[in-house]
Amino acid sequence: MTGTLLNAGDELDVVVTSAKPFGLFIESDSGVPGLVRGGGAAVGATVRVRVIEFDAAKSRFSATLVD
Repeated sequence: MTGTLLNAGDELDVVVTSAKPFGLFIESDSGVPGLVRGGGAAVGATVRVRVIEFDAAKSRFSATLVD
């Protein structure tokens, strides 16, 4: 996504697009996909996450759930 930069420490609300045994696939409101290792939430749920790392070359990020 052009112009969409996420930084480590950013907190944002995302939508869970898929739930797997190892974690949650998520998507930001700007369409950037990401992964939360572990955690539990239903597909379609909105959750708050903190960005751990953003890979600009692949336009994806990893995050952790915020309590």
